[in-house]
Amino acid sequence: MPAARWCSARWHAVDVPLERVQQWLPWNPQGLGNVAADLSWNTAASFTTNTNWQSYTPETTMSYLTEMAALATHNFFSAQWEWRWRSRSCAASRGTRRKPWAISGWISRDPSLHLLPLSIVVALLLCSQGVIQNLHPYTKAATLEGAVQTLPQGPAASQEVIKLLGTNGGGFLNANSAHPYENPTPFTNFIQMLLIFVIPAGLTYTFGKMVKDTRRAGRCWPP
Repeated sequence: MPAARWCSARWHAVDVPLERVQQWLPWNPQGLGNVAADLSWNTAASFTTNTNWQSYTPETTMSYLTEMAALATHNFFSAQWEWRWRSRSCAASRGTRRKPWAISGWISRDPSLHLLPLSIVVALLLCSQGVIQNLHPYTKAATLEGAVQTLPQGPAASQEVIKLLGTNGGGFLNANSAHPYENPTPFTNFIQMLLIFVIPAGLTYTFGKMVKDTRRAGRCWPP
């Protein structure tokens, strides 16, 4: 799809310079340095292509601006293109020549109409449960042993939602959803498991509607 390749190349060209100069940009309260040339290229290519491979520790590498403007943004874009390619696969399975986005209607034409509002609502829900969402510097805390521990801060909730909803990887913290700042309660764990299943589960039902046999859609699930 030429449009997808052009969009990916354009945003890749934006992400690399952003990572390379983050030291002098705002929303970097920890004063993190610029990302190395090879790592910035690798990270931009990884998030552009929905691979989301992290060859770095987010807490000590990426500024808040880089996390939001580059990585979280790509989680939205790559999920949109993934959604459209899946609708193309549905069109192929039906054997129709109609435009693939017309098959599943306006949802496929503009997935952001669903991804963005749902991400905002669920991010607020996660914040109510204790997932961090701020632009504060890291917190220094004294442990019971008298040592000093650094507690990360930052806009985690907004990135956590689209990471899961768009079946992306690459969390805000190195431990991803195993970290209590991203997944603090059993309820948030349930919500996050639900998010990662929403689109794949919905597509099996979509297949059933397309072939006019929703019972057949259940056979797409593994036994």
